[in-house]
Amino acid sequence: MPDHNIPFLTVTAKGGWYGYRRRIPKKVRHLFENKSEWIKSFKTKNLDIAQLELRKMNEWYEHIIASHGGAEKIKGQLPREQVRAVVTDLLERGLHPDDQPEINVHSRPEEINKLLNDTLEVQLLQIQFQEDKISIIELKEKVAALNLENTALYKLKKFGSERRKLKETLSYKYLDMERMNAESIDPNIDCDATDYVMPQLVWDETDPEVIRYRVMCGENLLPDPTWQNALDDYLRRNLTIKLRNPEQIQKHENATISLAQKLATAFPKGMNTPMKDVETYMVEEFAAVAWPNYSTRVRNLRTLRAVWRSWDRNNQRQRIEFDPFVTIIHDNQGRIQLHETNRRSFTPEEFQYFCTSILDEPNNEIKLIGMIMAYCGAPTGEAGGLQRQDVMVSGAVPYIWFRDHKDRIMGKKRQQRIVPLVDPLLGFLCDYLSTVELNKDDPIFPTYGVGRHSSSERSKKLNKHIVNMRSHYDESQLSPYSLRHTFRDRAAMARVPSSVTEYLMGHRSKDSSGVHKRYGTGLPPQELVEWMTAIQEVQDHGHFHGDE
Repeated sequence: MPDHNIPFLTVTAKGGWYGYRRRIPKKVRHLFENKSEWIKSFKTKNLDIAQLELRKMNEWYEHIIASHGGAEKIKGQLPREQVRAVVTDLLERGLHPDDQPEINVHSRPEEINKLLNDTLEVQLLQIQFQEDKISIIELKEKVAALNLENTALYKLKKFGSERRKLKETLSYKYLDMERMNAESIDPNIDCDATDYVMPQLVWDETDPEVIRYRVMCGENLLPDPTWQNALDDYLRRNLTIKLRNPEQIQKHENATISLAQKLATAFPKGMNTPMKDVETYMVEEFAAVAWPNYSTRVRNLRTLRAVWRSWDRNNQRQRIEFDPFVTIIHDNQGRIQLHETNRRSFTPEEFQYFCTSILDEPNNEIKLIGMIMAYCGAPTGEAGGLQRQDVMVSGAVPYIWFRDHKDRIMGKKRQQRIVPLVDPLLGFLCDYLSTVELNKDDPIFPTYGVGRHSSSERSKKLNKHIVNMRSHYDESQLSPYSLRHTFRDRAAMARVPSSVTEYLMGHRSKDSSGVHKRYGTGLPPQELVEWMTAIQEVQDHGHFHGDE
C-alpha cells in the first residue's frame, strides 16, 4: 500500500523508491527542454526526506514559470484557513511533527542515552514476549512499570501509532471497491498475497483527514506568505495593542495600508509577492525615490518593518529568515541629523502675532484650541480633546484637567495633570461654555477636537495664524506644536522651577512625578496659580540666532 497520495510524488512498486513526476503543459514546454513530463528520482525510501525534495522541486518549477512571465499555480495549494485549522488542532493535541522529540547533533548526551536505554528495555521485553518467556499481561505490567508516559520514546511511539491509524482510516475511506471486486475475480491477481495493494481512489486534497495526514508526514501545506498576508495579519493583531485615540487608530491604519501598497509597486507581483521573494535592493531603491527626506524615509520604513516583524512574531512556522528593512533604516538613520529641519520656538514677535491673530479667528473651537495651546503648551490633541468635565470655570480655583478618556489617549506617555486657569483664557472659556449645553462626558470641541479628520483640519486652520518672521535667518520649522516649545521658554523667563514646568507640560520625570504626587488631581494650590499668571505676563523669552 503506498504511503501517500501526494501530487507529483511517485514511488516504485518494487523497492519503494520515491521520485518526482509532473506533466508539463504544452505552452511552457520550451522552458523544460521541450519535455512533456519532468521525471526525477529522489533516491530515497524515506517519505519525510522525499517530501522535502518534493517541495524543492515544486519551488524550482514555479520559479522557472514565474521568471518567464508565467502564472502557473502549483497543484495542491490549499486554502490557508483550512490548513491552519488542522495544524492548530494537531498542535493542541501534541501531534504536530514540530512538537515531536528530536535527536540530532545539538541534543544533550543525557537525552540521547535516555532514548537509547528506554528503547533497549522495551525491545528486550518484546523479545521475551515473542519467545514466550512472559505473557501479554506481564509484558504490559513491565512496560507500565518503566513509567515511559512522558519520555521521548513514548511520544514518538504515540505519534507513529496515530499516523498509522489515520493512514489505515484513509486507505479504507478511499478504497476503490469496484476495482477491488474486479481484481478479486481476476485469475492473474492474487489478492491474498502479502505484497497485494488494495486499489485506491484519488484522495480528496480538501478532505481535513487527508490534510491532517499530510501534515503529520511533515509536509508544509501552507502557501508561502505574501506581503498582503503580512499586512492583513498586522492590521488584525496590532492596531489596538498600543493605546491610541480612535481617530489615531484610523489614521494609522490608513497610513499603513497606503505605505504597504506603495512599496508593493516595487515588488514583482505587487501585494501578492511572496515575502521570501522581497529583496533589500527593491525596498532601498523605492524608498530613495519615494521619500527624499531622510527623516520621512526612516519613519515610513519603520512602519513597514513593523508589519514585517509582526508576521515573524506571530507566525513562527512561516517565519522569513531575513529582514529587508533593517540595514536600510540603519544606514539612513545616521543621515537624518545632517538633513532634518528642527522645530523651534516662536520668537516674542511671532508669538504676539499668533496670540493677536487667533483672537480674530471666526471659528470659536479653533480660537479656543489655539489659545489653550499658547496658554500652557498643550499639544493640539490634548487641547482639542477636552470633555466638559475637564474644564472647571467656576469655584475657588478654575482649572483644566488634562487626562485620558474614551475619546483621547495622552500621547508619548504624558502624565495627567491639572493646570489652573487665569484670564484672559478663563474669560473666553466662560463665555463659550455658557452658549452650549453639554453633558459631562461630551467633547467641548465636537467638530475640530474629535473625529476622523479633526487632526489634519485643526492643524490647517491653526497654521493660518502662524507667520515665520525669521525665514531669512533660520530654516527651522515653525508649527502649532512650536507653541509647546515656546511655553517652556516663557516658563523659564518667569523663573518657574523646571519640575513644575515639566508637570504643567505633562512630561514624565522623577521631579515632575514628585510634583504630580503633591498636587494629584485635586485643586491646584495658589502657588501654581501664581506661576501660571507670571508666565502669561512674560513679554520677552529665549535667544534666537541673529538677534542683535
